[in-house]
Amino acid sequence: KDMGKGKDMGKGKDMGKGKDMGKGKGKGMDWGQQQQSWGQQQQWQQPSGGAAGEVGQAKNIRIAGCKQEVVGPIICGEYTMTQMNHGKPAYTKAAQGSNGLAVMIYFWDERDGAAASGWWIGPTIGGNMVWGHHSNRTSATPPTTGWQAPHSSPADPSMVVSAVGSPMPMGAPAGVGGPPRPGQLGLMAQQQAQQAKIQAQAQKIAEQKVQQEQLRLKSEAEAKQKAVEMKKKQAEQQAAMVIRKDIMKLKGVTPESFEKLKEELAVTMGTEFEKCGSLQSSIQTENDKALAASKEKVEQIIEMRKKNEERLKEMEKTREEAREKATELLAELGLLVEAAEKAATAFGERVKSLSEKSLLTESAVNTACSKVEGEAEAFSEKAKAALDFIKEKGSEIKAAPPAASKKDDKDKAAEAPPTFQQLSAKASAAKGSIAKDLRMVKTLQTKLLKKASASEVMKKMKAVFTKYDKNKDGFLDRKEIAALAKGEYKFTVPEDSLDLITKAIVGEGKGVKADDFHRLICAVGAARERSKDQERKAEREQKEAELAEAKKKVQVVIDEIGAALKAASTDVTELGNQTRALPKDGKEMKSQAILARAAELEASVKAAAEKAKVAAEQAEKFGCDEVEKVLEKWVKAEKARMSNSAKTLELQISKAKTAVSTFKDQGTKKDAAEVKELGAKAMKRLRAALAEKKVTPLELFKEVVGSKETISKEAYVAFVGKLPKAAGEKEDETLSDEDLARAFAVLDEEKTGGVPSETFVALLRSMMKVVKDVALTGTLSLQDSKALRRMEAGEALEVLEGPVKEGELTRLRGRAMLDGQEGWVTVAGNQGSIFLKEGGSTFKIVKETILTECFEIDAPASEARKLKETTRKLKTGELVEVREWGKKQEGTGLTRMKCKVKSDGLVGWITTVGNTGIKFVEMV
Repeated sequence: KDMGKGKDMGKGKDMGKGKDMGKGKGKGMDWGQQQQSWGQQQQWQQPSGGAAGEVGQAKNIRIAGCKQEVVGPIICGEYTMTQMNHGKPAYTKAAQGSNGLAVMIYFWDERDGAAASGWWIGPTIGGNMVWGHHSNRTSATPPTTGWQAPHSSPADPSMVVSAVGSPMPMGAPAGVGGPPRPGQLGLMAQQQAQQAKIQAQAQKIAEQKVQQEQLRLKSEAEAKQKAVEMKKKQAEQQAAMVIRKDIMKLKGVTPESFEKLKEELAVTMGTEFEKCGSLQSSIQTENDKALAASKEKVEQIIEMRKKNEERLKEMEKTREEAREKATELLAELGLLVEAAEKAATAFGERVKSLSEKSLLTESAVNTACSKVEGEAEAFSEKAKAALDFIKEKGSEIKAAPPAASKKDDKDKAAEAPPTFQQLSAKASAAKGSIAKDLRMVKTLQTKLLKKASASEVMKKMKAVFTKYDKNKDGFLDRKEIAALAKGEYKFTVPEDSLDLITKAIVGEGKGVKADDFHRLICAVGAARERSKDQERKAEREQKEAELAEAKKKVQVVIDEIGAALKAASTDVTELGNQTRALPKDGKEMKSQAILARAAELEASVKAAAEKAKVAAEQAEKFGCDEVEKVLEKWVKAEKARMSNSAKTLELQISKAKTAVSTFKDQGTKKDAAEVKELGAKAMKRLRAALAEKKVTPLELFKEVVGSKETISKEAYVAFVGKLPKAAGEKEDETLSDEDLARAFAVLDEEKTGGVPSETFVALLRSMMKVVKDVALTGTLSLQDSKALRRMEAGEALEVLEGPVKEGELTRLRGRAMLDGQEGWVTVAGNQGSIFLKEGGSTFKIVKETILTECFEIDAPASEARKLKETTRKLKTGELVEVREWGKKQEGTGLTRMKCKVKSDGLVGWITTVGNTGIKFVEMV
C-alpha cells in the first residue's frame, strides 16, 4: 500500500520522501518503474571517451581533491557504476563513509523543478541527505570539475571526478540484454535479489488488503448492532427523563403541595416505568428517596412554622412590656418638662421686671442685676433635670416599639400625650429661653449703667452751673463764663471767643441758661482747642525751619558722595568703552601688544576700582545717627540710592575686570603658541646642527655651555642665532634675538634661568617606539650581523643614526632605553611590516601617583612639610613627557622618572614602577 513513504517495508527513514515528495525518488519504486529504469539503461549510449568535461563510459570513477574537512573524507575515493536513474548511470562508493553510510553519485531530472535537478552525491538516491551537487543537466555522465561540496557552498576548484581503468563498452549496461560480460555477474545477482524482494512485498500487501476487507465487514456489522442498542437506550432515557422531571418537582415541595405532587409522580410512574428497561432499578430508588426526602422536608416545614409562631408571641410580649415601661418614663419626663417650662416663664418675667425698675445709681444697678443672675441658677436646674432625664432614659423610651394602630386612633389623636421628640424639643427650648434671658440681664445691666452714669454727669454739671452762678439768677453771664473756663479748665477765653459764645448761645438773653449749659461746655472746649491749634502751628513752623536747616547740612554730604560716585562712574564708563572692543582687537593684535595693552587696562581698572571703593565707603558710612527722626526716612532713601549706584559701579568694574582678564588670557595663549612655534623653529635648527656636526645632544650641549653646567638665555640666543636655517624654512622666515629669547622658555621648563643637560638632551633626543618585536643587531647589514637581543613591543629607543636603506629594509641605529644597549634595528620590512613608530617619550598615568620636586621620596621628618607643599597628585589619564628615564631608588626599590606634566607644565619626579611590580604609567 505504501511503497516509498518512509518507514514501511524496512526501507529506511526516507524511502521516497526526499526531493520527489513520494514520487518514487527513493528505493520505493514499483516493479514497472524498475523495468522502465533498466529500459533507459539499454538506451544509454555515448562515445568511448565521453564529452569534454565528463568521465565518459568508465565503469569505475574516482573523486579526489575535496578540501572540505568534513565532507572530503566521506566522498573522496573510488566508485563503481551499479544502476541507472532517470536515464543516466548511478555509482556506488566501494567503501562506506566514516559515518557508516553508503555514498552514491546519481542524476536527478527536472520533475521536482530545476533547482532540484543535476548530479548529486548522497547516501541514497533521492534521499534528503546530500554531500555534493553539480547543476549540469545536459551531461550524460558525471562532470569532472565544478562540483559544490558541501552542496550549499561555492564550487570547489580542487575537487576532480575522473575515470579509473577502461571505459564501459558501447551498448547496454551489465545485466541488460545478451550474455553477461565479465564483471557484471555480481550486478545481475544483486538486481534479481532486489526483484524477488519487491515481489514478496507485493504479496504481503495483497494479504493485508484481504485482512482489511474482513475488518471492514466486521466493523459494519458491529456498527448496526450498536445503532439498535443506542435507539433502545435513548427510549429508556426518554422515559426516565419524564419520571425524573416529576421527581425534581418534589425539591420545592410545601405542606400544601405535597399530596398533589405525590399523586402526579405516581401517575407518571404508572405510565413510564415499564419503558425504563435497564434503568428501572435506579429510577425506583430515586423515586423512593425523593418521596422520603419530600415527606421529611414537609414535616420540617411544619415544625419550623410552629416554632416561628411561638417566637413571635414571645417577641410581642417583650415589646408590650417595653411599651408599658416607655409610657411610664414618658409620663415622668412630661412632668419634668412642664416644670422646666414654668421655670423658663418665671425667669423671663423676673428679667422683664428688672427693665421696668428705676435705678439711678451704678451700685443699685449692679445689685439688682446680680440678684437676678443668682436666681437664674435655680431656674436652670429645672431645665437641666429634664435634659439629664432624656440623656439617661432616652434610649429606653426610643427603643420601645410603637403600639399597634387601631381604627379609632384618628379620633383620639387630640387626646394623645406628647411624644418623646416633642418633650425633648420643649426641654431644649426651656433651657434656651433661660440662657437667652440670662444674656438679656447683661444687656440690661449695660444700659442701666449708662443711664445711671448719665444721671450722675447731669447732677455734676448742675452743681458746676450753680457754683459759677454767683448772683444766683439762674444764668451765667460773660464774666461768670470766663470764671468757669479759668476755674474748671485752666483756660483764659480770648475776648473774640467770648463774643462768639455769647452771640451763639446767649443771644438777646441775660446769659446761658441751665438747659444750655452742656452747649457752653462744648463751646469753651472748642475755644480751648482753637487756641491750642494756634500754639501748635507756631511750634510746627519753627520745627520746619529747623528741619530745613538740618536737611540743608545733610544735603551737602549727599552732594559730596554723589560727586565721588559720578567721578568714579565717568572712569568706569570710559573703561567699559575701552574693554568693549577687546575681543575684536585680540584677534588682530600680536601677543606682546595684547599683554602690554592688558597691563595698561589693569592699571585703569585698579584706579577706577579705588575711586569706586572710596565712594562706596562714604555711602556706607552715611546714616541716620545724627539727623532728626523726621529726616530718617529721607536719609535712608538717599543712602539706598547711593548704595545702588555704588553696587552698579562694582558690577561694571567686575565686568571690565573679566573682559581684561579674558583679553590677557587670549594674549597669554597667543604668546604660548608663538613661543611654542619659535621654540620648534629653534629646535629644528639645533637638530639640523646635530645632523651636520654628527654629534650627540650631550656633545652639542657642551659646545654651547663650555665649562658651565647650564645653558643661560644669553648663551642660547648667541648660539642658536648663529645657526643656519634648517631644511624647509622659508627665505623670509627669521629668528631675531628677541624671538630666541622668548623661545628659551621652551627649554627653561623649571623657570630657573638655566637649562641643565638632561633637559636639553631630552628635548633634542629623537625617540621611536617598538610596535612589533624586532631584533637589535650589532651592524647595519643583517647578513653579517649578530643579534644582540630581541626588543619587545612597548619598548622605547633613542635614535642615534639614520634611518637608512639597507636593501629593501629601512634601518637605524639607536639605544634601548630599558638597558642602554646600542645597535641597529629594522624600522620597516620589505613586506610592509612596521616595527618602529615615532614616539616613546610620552606616558599616561594608569594609577594615581605623586609628582615630587626631588628624586628621593623618603624625606626626613624635618623636610616632610616642605615635601608635602611641593608635591602634586597626578590622576589617572594625565599625560607626561620624559626628561630623565627611570632609575631605581636604593632603599625603597621604587623606579623613579623625571618628567613634565603636559596639562600644566610642572616638572618633577614620579614613581613608574612600585617595589611590588605595580605599574603607575604606560607608554602612549
